Amino acid sequence: MTNLLTTPLLAQAAETAATWRFETTWSWAPWLTVLFIAGAAALVFYCYRRERTPAGRSMRTLLGLLRVTTVLLIMAMLSEALLSGARTGRPRFAVVLDRSQSMATADPYAEGELPEAFRPAAGAASPTRDALARELLTRDNAALLAAIAEDYEIDLAFVGEGGTGEALADESDLTGGASGMADRLASLGEPRAATTRLGETLAAVVSAADRATPQGVLVLTDGQNTAGRSLADAAEAARRAGAPLYFVGLGRDEAPPEARLAELLADDAAFVDDLVSFRATLHTRGLEGERVRVSLRREGDERVLADETLAIGAGEAAKPVRLLHRPTEAGVQRYTLRAELLAGGDDKKLAAADAADLELSHTLRVRDDAINVLLAAGYPNYEYRYLKHLLERDETIKLRTFLQEADYGYVESDLTALGRFPLRRDEIDSYDVILLVDLDPTLLPRSIWAEVARFVSAEGGGLAMVAGPRHLPWEFGRSADFAALAPVSITELAHDGAVTDPGFVVRPTELGELSASMQLDDSPQQSSRVWRNLAPMYWYAEVGAPKPAARVLAVHPRAKLATGEAAPMIVSQFYGAGRVLMHAFDSSWSWRYRVGDAYFARYWVQAIRELARGKLTAGGEGVELASTRKLYEAGEPVRLRLRYRDERLAPGEGAEPRLLIESTGQAQRRVAMRSSPDSQGRYDATLSGLPVGRYRALLADAPTGAPGAEETGPVIAEFEIAAPPGELAHVERDSAAMTAAAERSHGAYFTLADADQIADALPRGRRVPIESLPPVELWNRWPLLLAICGCLVTEWVLRKRFAML
Repeated sequence: MTNLLTTPLLAQAAETAATWRFETTWSWAPWLTVLFIAGAAALVFYCYRRERTPAGRSMRTLLGLLRVTTVLLIMAMLSEALLSGARTGRPRFAVVLDRSQSMATADPYAEGELPEAFRPAAGAASPTRDALARELLTRDNAALLAAIAEDYEIDLAFVGEGGTGEALADESDLTGGASGMADRLASLGEPRAATTRLGETLAAVVSAADRATPQGVLVLTDGQNTAGRSLADAAEAARRAGAPLYFVGLGRDEAPPEARLAELLADDAAFVDDLVSFRATLHTRGLEGERVRVSLRREGDERVLADETLAIGAGEAAKPVRLLHRPTEAGVQRYTLRAELLAGGDDKKLAAADAADLELSHTLRVRDDAINVLLAAGYPNYEYRYLKHLLERDETIKLRTFLQEADYGYVESDLTALGRFPLRRDEIDSYDVILLVDLDPTLLPRSIWAEVARFVSAEGGGLAMVAGPRHLPWEFGRSADFAALAPVSITELAHDGAVTDPGFVVRPTELGELSASMQLDDSPQQSSRVWRNLAPMYWYAEVGAPKPAARVLAVHPRAKLATGEAAPMIVSQFYGAGRVLMHAFDSSWSWRYRVGDAYFARYWVQAIRELARGKLTAGGEGVELASTRKLYEAGEPVRLRLRYRDERLAPGEGAEPRLLIESTGQAQRRVAMRSSPDSQGRYDATLSGLPVGRYRALLADAPTGAPGAEETGPVIAEFEIAAPPGELAHVERDSAAMTAAAERSHGAYFTLADADQIADALPRGRRVPIESLPPVELWNRWPLLLAICGCLVTEWVLRKRFAML
């Protein structure tokens, strides 16, 4: 789980020494032994005192001492006394450094909050927690580590992904003493572990099976523990192992202020003068009462194209941002959303936030091609007539019309008219958008709808359906292909579903207000006001419930479905690579009342352009590079796919396109793509092990020399590697958890303000046994037996001399 690195850089060679201890197998209690010896001595001296003998007092005392000595020597032999020896070494002490992503946080310290030894130079950025931890270990020629090394050998561990320690140095490079260790610590990169398994790492450190238990653990961390065992469990394990935990808390108990732009949504392709919506989310923390401006800029042009100012409330907040822009030039254009803090009337960058978090970039491919539109109607109602006149006048649209109930000679008199509905595949594919206005399906072959479905799903074409009182949608339910295309369920609709209404104005839904095609003014607030004041309509079709994947853009203000939901009036859905739009009314022409084409034209041109974007993306010429997703979690492989729509731009046989992978603060990487076995002109690449950050993949071998190559522009795909939400969700220092763990393990908790007290507070090392030495038996040695015999013989000789036998 956790790899520990022993550091002879600081501890020198292990010192060993032999220590001996006296041991016996005597089972009597000490008090009983003393009582027995005292009683035996008293008995001996009493007997010699009462004995009648010519020997004087001194001789009798000597004889008594000899007898008592004999008893003591016999008791020593019976105790099986011996000397047990052991070879001891220096104790171990663990130093644990947190290397998770939260340690890369640069806290905004107040004036004088940091001790002078750790303060940055004037004008320098606030140091990260990881930098402060390494500074604590290495300052003054690694004085703290050197002080620990006087009594201990040091094990160095890192809290990393899964609790795995990181190698710091190899055996061939362990020279240079404390200064060498400082160089190694200084060479460490940014902490990047996506989870903090602090409790699991500490438990592994104090219970390592391959080494002696450390007599203490110094932990440099912010206290956050996002996975694995809890800090309380680790403290209990340390208490049982007799290894107190000494925490050095880094950071501040309050989370640093933060502003972060994320979740950018925008179209990848658009036409010139299209209204493009850039949507993102601004995440803030600790900025209550402030105002943040989010602006849209184009690369190479610092002018603000659109902006929005947000007032930040208390606590953590996520506010949606929506900026609208009309590109006026064709080509591949790169846009940037930038967040800035408004302070005192001046725009000032957020000092506490990472610059990369304050910007989001997006690449937009803008085309100025004319859109090929087919307008087909069953009869010349007002909707058809006004749409025809509108689209004929628009220079960005090439219009062709088909009218089933046309007068004789109509085709000759109208330049846009077709004599028949397109039936062949190539004829249908020549259009970008098809508009059906109450068309009669019984006058067309049923097979045509399979081709229309293929045109939408495979070619990315757009299809708009306008309901009418005669045919649509009532008579289309019998076609399975058309029923699949429709964004509502039409298979069971009865023809009596048409409703005459006393007057209603369609009401955009929340989703509709976010749709670019529904914007009747460049300001979202003004657009909502315009929708509320449009001229009323007096007829609509009950088209049934929307399909699960459909998007209801507008509803009837009063009418309800059987489910109780508002009746849908404008519904859209994606169908394969293309889009489908359906109107449940045929009188959008009434929006011209008193305002001319201002809103009628704007709505329909925007809707047609949005429908045509699928064809632009799926069927355009050039090169397409894309990732399977825009957002990946750390550790997930990133899959990139390259497609040459124009085979003339593809590399030669056997050649492999190469990608440049770029990210702020990281070295550029080159990745070779491999040809996809299941499709010609497609290439794949898989990236793994990428750290957290935003990335841009750029096709290094840009196509050249082929017709149309100059139109492709740079081929770019963007994606982001995000940390799991648990790691950076809370970056404040958890002093309470560290204090509780220190108390539980009989350790201590420090902050940087206590840096000079840490070395003195650590316990003195106690030598630990390394191996046992052969015991020395004292009871079974000849001097002991000789002493017993000598005492007995001397006593006997003396007693005989003084006639005491």
